[in-house]
Amino acid sequence: MKEMLNTLTKRSFAAGRVRNLVAVLAIALTAVLFTSVTTIGMGTLESLSLTMQMLKMSSGDAEVKNMTAEQFEALQKEPFVKKAGLRMSVGFLSNTKYHNVEFDVMDETEAELTFSAPTHGEYPKAENEVVTSDRALRALGAEPEAGAEVEIVFTAHGREYTKKMVVSGWFEAVNDQVSYMITGTKFRDANPDIFQYTYDRDKELAGVYYSDILAKSTWGLQEKLDDFSRSQGGNPDDMKAVNYLPASINRMRNPQMSGSILLAGGAFILLFIFCGYLLIYNVFDIAVMQDIRRYGLYRTIGMGKKQVKRLINRQAVWLCCMGTPIGLVLGYFIGKSTLPVIMSMVSTEYSNVSADVSPSLVLFLTAAVLTVFTVFLSTRKPVRVAANIPPIEAFHYVESTVGRHTAKHSAGQAKLPQMAFANLGRNKRRTGFIIISLTLCVVLLNCVGTIAASVDISKQVNQMIRTDFAVLHADTMNNMKGFTTRDMAVSDRTIADIAAQPGVRDGTSVYKNTLEDINVTYDFGMEWKYTEGDYKNGLTRAFNKDLFSFILGEDGSPMCNVYGMEEASIARMTIKEGETDPHTLYEKMCAGEGVLLGVPGRMGSMEYDSDFEFLDVGDTITVRKNGEPVRELPVLAKAVLNGDDEEIGYTVNGANEVGGDGLYLYLPSGVYKELYDAPAVYKYAFNVEEEHRSSMTSFLDDYRKNKDMSINYMSAESARASAEGTKKMIYFVGGIVGMIFGLAGVLNLTNMLITSIITRRHEFATMQSIGMTGRQLTKMMTFEGIYYALGAVLAGTALSVLLGLTLVRSLCSGLWQFTFHLTVMPACITSAVLLIFALVIPVLALRMFHKGSIVEQLRVAE
Repeated sequence: MKEMLNTLTKRSFAAGRVRNLVAVLAIALTAVLFTSVTTIGMGTLESLSLTMQMLKMSSGDAEVKNMTAEQFEALQKEPFVKKAGLRMSVGFLSNTKYHNVEFDVMDETEAELTFSAPTHGEYPKAENEVVTSDRALRALGAEPEAGAEVEIVFTAHGREYTKKMVVSGWFEAVNDQVSYMITGTKFRDANPDIFQYTYDRDKELAGVYYSDILAKSTWGLQEKLDDFSRSQGGNPDDMKAVNYLPASINRMRNPQMSGSILLAGGAFILLFIFCGYLLIYNVFDIAVMQDIRRYGLYRTIGMGKKQVKRLINRQAVWLCCMGTPIGLVLGYFIGKSTLPVIMSMVSTEYSNVSADVSPSLVLFLTAAVLTVFTVFLSTRKPVRVAANIPPIEAFHYVESTVGRHTAKHSAGQAKLPQMAFANLGRNKRRTGFIIISLTLCVVLLNCVGTIAASVDISKQVNQMIRTDFAVLHADTMNNMKGFTTRDMAVSDRTIADIAAQPGVRDGTSVYKNTLEDINVTYDFGMEWKYTEGDYKNGLTRAFNKDLFSFILGEDGSPMCNVYGMEEASIARMTIKEGETDPHTLYEKMCAGEGVLLGVPGRMGSMEYDSDFEFLDVGDTITVRKNGEPVRELPVLAKAVLNGDDEEIGYTVNGANEVGGDGLYLYLPSGVYKELYDAPAVYKYAFNVEEEHRSSMTSFLDDYRKNKDMSINYMSAESARASAEGTKKMIYFVGGIVGMIFGLAGVLNLTNMLITSIITRRHEFATMQSIGMTGRQLTKMMTFEGIYYALGAVLAGTALSVLLGLTLVRSLCSGLWQFTFHLTVMPACITSAVLLIFALVIPVLALRMFHKGSIVEQLRVAE
């Protein structure tokens, strides 16, 4: 019996070549869907994770800080530690500009884990040898080459050191803002005064041991790290404790998956499974119904239900074994070739990363399991129907008698649309599945289009910059520094050179206070819960009852963030309360009648962040200079601030360093210069006539390179390009997935029409024998295809609008970069494409599968 079952399975499989080809295509397409999406998803996560590790400058599983030599030795012996790198931080070099360079002692393990291993040259061996990045070397005035000599200046234990070092090797910088300069342990041994451990007394980092570690397993790693810290007499929780010994997992390498991300991933997987189910189910349903008489015949000769199921399941396994590998390979290469495009669209920040994904067992196994599960799920019902149908009923099975009814009207061309519509009812479930499959494509592409159309480019650009260009010191644009000292000011010469360029208009200099302006403070009635000393420049940081922090000047009052501006700059701001006319407001401020108060806004909404509304219009601020009150400034107006008002783009570190959470105050330039002894221009903002913008970009690039290397600039065009990258990525990724769904739907439709033509050959021949022409038959089948497409078009468009106004609107409302904008253009374009397929497929299918004379067709048994 087993041999007979094998023989029948092989013969049944060989008899349905066209059907098998469609089934293999369906399974392969499902595998392509899962593999490409898995490849893109895993590749994107790997690339983003690598990028974030590079920004953090650590690829270890965890980091342990503030150790003594004994504690570091104990860490190396811990059973959960696979590798532990050695790092002793000396401090940032003080003789570099435009790039932060941290000078550290490292071993080779730590260098590998911090992306600081030399790719050119070799590791430091002598006490005067270093390895660093090409950016760091250029910031020190040297070219990246082994053997180059550099002078470094740093401060440790309150003493400044100057050392002549030799470059033994270098690497390409992976971080635009900071690089490590590493030296070996021989430098430590030769300079014991630098590395004496005093952290427990004065928080001096030189002499402290750090370590990035690779763990044998990340399971329960945080608990193991905490246990290690406590076993060494440390406190891993209290930052203020004398024995604070922090040990934490590197979340850039081992990210925590939030519930919302897991939910979204699960929803996508279910959607893809459903898409594959619709496709594969229809293929097998049609195949089983075509062979239902054969299965009935097998039952009459003694084959049991289990054997029928085994026969069909075996064929499904064969088809799965043929289609799945093809889909896995195609899907992998589609995802691999797509990934770099996606990453390049996300942000220019990923230019340092080689966006790639390698073939892995996990990737292919995940896609294969999902594909096989989808095939298994899709074949259950057709297999059950074939096994359970009574033999006699199966032998006489006919899907519908619609054909006999329609034959009576075949001669009347006016009845062709009605005949075609009636034919859809032969198998309503199958018809419904095809329409749903095509509808998914319409809905998905329209939702993607709506999300992409809702990406608010203007909102993102305005959040970053309000003018065409802004020129600043390079450190001001560095989110690790920001504008904090007077030597970061933009020079008068640079401003004059820029202003002299053709097309420049509305140019304004913006002044701002620094950490050196400690003699000018502002009293607005804030009370402190407690204060902390030993802040930068010896300043005090105070905290109010809500734990907002304020940097205090020399008289104990807040320094705040204070700006000196021209009227044009004031006019660009979003003034929401009080005197809202910029010209009138500026005149009043120039007359000393008051000040413009800024309140940080919520990203994108330009609504106040109510947590920072410390004052109202009409409240008075007392200005103190050298401890004495010099002005009383009522709040004339309040403006909601964006990134450009606070500093530039998304960089606000300077404002945080100088003013903390204190007030943002905007004064006329004249008044500002009266208050501050050494006013510094932190930004020169200007617009440029459109025809001169590209030449201005070229000018600034050349000016930075050849005349003033201390400056950097931001342009509205670069901000716009970054924002548009998000929109392109949504279109690209969503379009690929939508097209795969659409291809699945078209394949479903094609399979349905081909099967309909093959199973209705006798019916078609009968209608032709009583007068229906070949052209009329083609029109009838074309109408059937159009009805399928129209059903999907109508359902898809309606569902697209419904989901757009509910789910998509809700999604967009939660992201500040979006402003909801409903569109049905993608649905219309997709509908037009589907209608074209619906017109073409029936014609081609009839030409390929309805051949021979009427007599030959009539001889075909139903």
